[in-house]
Amino acid sequence: MSNDNNLQSHITATQNEIHDAERIAAAQQKRRAGARSALQTLILRVIAVIAVIGWAAVLFWQKDELRYWLAGPSIQTVRADLESLLAETAQEVNAYRERTGALPDQLPNPALANLVTYRLAGDDHYILKATLGPVTQEQSY
Repeated sequence: MSNDNNLQSHITATQNEIHDAERIAAAQQKRRAGARSALQTLILRVIAVIAVIGWAAVLFWQKDELRYWLAGPSIQTVRADLESLLAETAQEVNAYRERTGALPDQLPNPALANLVTYRLAGDDHYILKATLGPVTQEQSY
C-alpha cells in the first residue's frame, strides 16, 4: 500500500507540475501577444504620423513662398531674374549712349555695377555678365 501511496503522490506531483507548466506557458503566450499587439499599434501610429506629415508637406510645397524658403529659387527663376537685370542694365547703358553719343567706360548706375560686369567689345558693342549662385548670364549688345 505504501507503494500505492507513493505512486499516487508522484502522480499528483506530476499533475501539479504539468498544471503549473501550462499556466506559465499560457501567461508567457499572453504576454507575447500583448507585446506584439502594442508593437503593432505603435507601428500603425508611426505610419499614420508619417502619412499626415507627408500630406501636409505636399500641400505646403504647393505654396511658392514655402518652397522658396526651404529650397531656394529654382534655376529658371534665377535665370529670369538675371535676364531682367541685364535688360535693365542695357537700358541704362543705351540711355547713356543716346545722351553722350558714346558707350560709357563703366556702368553709369553704381548699384547695377555691383551686380553686373560691364565690358566694352569695340566702339559700339558691349558685354554684360551677371552671376547668381550657380547661374551666369551673359549678353552682348
